[in-house]
Amino acid sequence: MGGFMKVWALGIAMVFAVGVLLGAAPSQPLRAQDALPTLVITQPTATPTPGPSPATLGLVHDTGAAYVIQAGDTLLSVALEMGVDVDAMGCLLRPDFDEMQPLVIGDALQPLPPGIVCHQTEPRETLFSVAAHYAVAPSVIAGEAWNGLPGLAQGSDLGLVAGRYLRIPLAVESTFDAVSIVGEPGTTAPFLTWMLAQAANTSPQEALQRGVARNVDAAGGPVPANWPYGSGRFYWPAYGLLTQGYRFDHRAIDIAAPLGAPVTAADRGVVMRAGWNNQGYGLFVIIDHKIDYLTLYAHLDTIFVQEGEIVAPGQVIGTVGATGNSTGPHLHFEIRDFGRIVNPLELLTN
Repeated sequence: MGGFMKVWALGIAMVFAVGVLLGAAPSQPLRAQDALPTLVITQPTATPTPGPSPATLGLVHDTGAAYVIQAGDTLLSVALEMGVDVDAMGCLLRPDFDEMQPLVIGDALQPLPPGIVCHQTEPRETLFSVAAHYAVAPSVIAGEAWNGLPGLAQGSDLGLVAGRYLRIPLAVESTFDAVSIVGEPGTTAPFLTWMLAQAANTSPQEALQRGVARNVDAAGGPVPANWPYGSGRFYWPAYGLLTQGYRFDHRAIDIAAPLGAPVTAADRGVVMRAGWNNQGYGLFVIIDHKIDYLTLYAHLDTIFVQEGEIVAPGQVIGTVGATGNSTGPHLHFEIRDFGRIVNPLELLTN
């Protein structure tokens, strides 16, 4: 009986100790994803995030930072770092740039000035036809010193060599600020004006709640954890308010959300880049979906993934922040197809 009493007392003591330990543990705060019952999220593992060194902290809100070509750089890798369409890289190099020409290590590339778009000439194009396409005067293009075009005689036109790069200065009120709305052929309107006129069920918030972040392939079945290929279906990467749409001078969408809100992978893929960017993105992540698509998530506050890691759709890869050239907490989100920036609103799943 004495032995039984000792065992019973020891058990009571162990239960009490466990209860004390559990009671001492701090309660977990409510996370943003907890408010989304349909969201299936892979719990992230907090890993150290490479941030800016003290020497680069002054660049956090700077604009126009140059990028210096490094060993191993390609047109695509530099385009990703600088936030430039791969087809526009010639406008950062020289008018007669050929994609077969190697990049020169040590060259410093400056981003395009505000209000400038890049154009690569097609066969039989003339200065007048290019100017008409962008709704600017031919003299505006000829007057851009970088283009290296001769002066125009009164009433003359200028044939252009195919494949040449031109910098096109656009007026602030250019018609290129308009965004074509998918599903409404022949109509254009500023995106935010269009979005505010839509029914509530077209909002990114509801789209996210209706079915983002399923760890399945396009057919709806489970996939192996080491499967690196995306499905081609892109889910909204953050829960928040769409504050900027896609246009010629903002080749992305911005989703405003509270600081620290979760950011999730839009599709399955391999983390291609995770860390600090000096060209304005701040902390950012790039995912290669291995089906010619790349997605980019910028201005993050925290990063939970590492380069080379395979991520599932809906896996938390970081949190919303305001690093880099940012006026407040939001996610800057891009999709690229073969390196070319495309409108995410045409690919994101409703």
